[in-house]
Formats: sequence, structure tokens, C-alpha cells
Amino acid sequence: MNGTTSPARSWLAVLSLALGSFASVTAEFLPVGVLPEVAESFGITAGSAGLMMTLPGVLAALAAPGVMLLAGSTDRRRILLLLSVILLAACLLSAWAPTYGIMLLSRAMVGISLGAFWALALAVAVRLVDAEKAHKAAAAVFAGVTAAMILGVPLGTLVAEHFSWRGAFLAAAAIAAAAVLMQAWALFPIPAAGSMRIASLVAFMQRAASRKSMLMITLVFAAHFGTYTYVAPLMQQAGIGPSNITLLLLGYGVAGFFANFVASHFIGRSLRGSLLAAKVLLLASLAALPWLAGLPLAEIALILVWGIAWGALPLCLNTWNRSVSGSDTEASSAMFTFTCQVAIALGSASGGFIVDHMGLSATFTAGAVVVLPSAALLVGYEPRQKGEAC
Repeated sequence: MNGTTSPARSWLAVLSLALGSFASVTAEFLPVGVLPEVAESFGITAGSAGLMMTLPGVLAALAAPGVMLLAGSTDRRRILLLLSVILLAACLLSAWAPTYGIMLLSRAMVGISLGAFWALALAVAVRLVDAEKAHKAAAAVFAGVTAAMILGVPLGTLVAEHFSWRGAFLAAAAIAAAAVLMQAWALFPIPAAGSMRIASLVAFMQRAASRKSMLMITLVFAAHFGTYTYVAPLMQQAGIGPSNITLLLLGYGVAGFFANFVASHFIGRSLRGSLLAAKVLLLASLAALPWLAGLPLAEIALILVWGIAWGALPLCLNTWNRSVSGSDTEASSAMFTFTCQVAIALGSASGGFIVDHMGLSATFTAGAVVVLPSAALLVGYEPRQKGEAC
């Protein structure tokens, strides 16, 4: 933390980053709630519409390390503001898109913005506060993610019900505009901790613990987004109406929001135990969903359990990743975001393929199967160096 900056001002800056993550995640995952309507408007299949999730994931993966390498020693405040402005422009373009090609262009812009923003926001947030509160600053940024699932995606679905899916993207643009304004006001100059170089990323990858961490992240994120992209169609298939789907997504987000803060408390006691518990809950909910498709109440309960698991997982995985990365927080954050976005792209693409060729139920079964080796990696992990995650 900058010694000339008051703790209150530092936490306002952290909250501005949380709002930015809220805006980014709202824009990235908004298609989840309106995917059937967008597919119908452009005359494409649900699997093809899933490209609205896959494309941002691919570009976000490239942008996370790419933008940070290009940034050099540029003030991090300037970069964060530029990325937020790009997000705003992307949301406006999505709302206007006359063709699916233009829609995909706007989604590409979302990917570039969110990938670099996530990586920088996570690296900057832990620098804005005292070291012993770094995990709480990271939790605040991830709270923006879970808050987007509470308000962002369900709000977009609700707006789409009353105005159209284009109105939902306009609502996302309004949130992005609010993030730009708050960051312009609250963020103070943030000098680079150092120019990130390719050697920094190579050093991170050379650690066996880092490679295992990235593999765990890949498996969990791929499983989650290969299935979460198709939650709305699954609920429709289970006989749950559009208005109840909106409420269910809201309940999912509320569960995740509180789980995020509960996890921030428990990871200080046992990071491995917290991470393993969240993985088990995710695996169990994904495995059971296709088998209980004829029982709407059971499906609702499982979605809520899924929300609890997902509320804890990103924070736990990020904390684990930082614990094995050494002192280079920007390299750790860049590789965490890179890995997450590659996994999102792989999961969404694989989910779309399975939906189109094998059906919805097979997608959720496949997701559960993918989580299993991630849990096994964690169970068998043995720290080799003092200070590594345990």
C-alpha cells in the first residue's frame, strides 16, 4: 500500500476494481441468460450461439499476458481506465449488432478488455492494501464477479423479458459506464511494480507447483463454463418457466456471493480444505443434475449448491495460485487469468459440441467427469517448499 494513501482511499480504489469486475463479468456472461433469444434472432443453433462465450474466452486468454507485457512501466490506472472504456464500447456495439458477425466482433472486444482487466485488477488490488489483507482485497474483486451473477446476468434476463435481449446489453453498457466513472474518481496513480517480461511468465511455468495449479484451474473452469453456458436450456427442459429461471439465477448468485466471503474467512485456516470442499460440491451438483431432470425442486436445490461451490472456487484457486508463484504477483495474475479464459473457451466450445451432438444431459455429466481429476490432484498434492499452499 502507498504510504501516502489512507486506508479508506485504498479500499475505495479496491471497490472501483470490484465494480469493474462486476461490469466485465456481466458483459461476458450476459449471453448465458439470453442465449435462446439471441439464437432465435439470428437464426442459429444454441451450440453456435455458444460462440458468444467461446470467442471472448480465447481473446481474454491472449490479452491477459499480452497487454501486461505491452504495458511495460505504464501507470496501471491509465491501462485499467482504457480497458473499461473498451468494455463500454463493446456493450453498446452488442446492443446495436445487426448481424451475428457484428455481435461476435463486439464479443471479441469484451474478451480483450476483460482478460487484461482481470489480470491487472487482481495484481493491483493486493498492492493497494496491507499484505495481511491482500486476500480480502482479492475477495472484493471476486465479489464483483459473484455480484454479477446475482444482479448482472439475472438482471439482463429480466430486462430481456420486458424489452428484448438488446435492452439487456444496453443495461450492461450502463453498468460499464458506472465502472468507468468510479475508477476515474477513485483510482490514484499506480506505478508498475516492474515491467513484466516473458522471462517472468517462463519462471512461473517452470515451477511444478505452478503447472499443477494451472491444470486444476483449467479443469474446474472448463467444467463450470461448459455447463453453466447451458443452464437456461436445461431449466427449460426441466419444465421451469422463464420468470422462474430468472429467480433461480438470482438465487444462484446470492448463494455464490455469500460463499465468496465465507471462503475468504476459511482459506486463512485451511486453503486446501476449503478448495477441496468447493470442488466436491461442484462435482456432486453437476453429476446429479441430469439424473434429476424430472424433479424441478431437486434441480433448483442442486443449482443453489452449485452456486455455493462456484462462489468459493475462483477465490480459492487464485489464492492457491499466488501461494505457489513466489513474489511476482503480476505474472501470477496474468497466468491465472490466461488459464481461466483458455478453460472458459475450451469449456464453452466443448459444451456447445456436446449439446449439439449428444444433448444437454451429456454436457453436465461430462462436466462432472472433468472435475474429478482436479479434485484428485488436490488430494495428492504435497508442498515441496516452505510457504506453499497447504
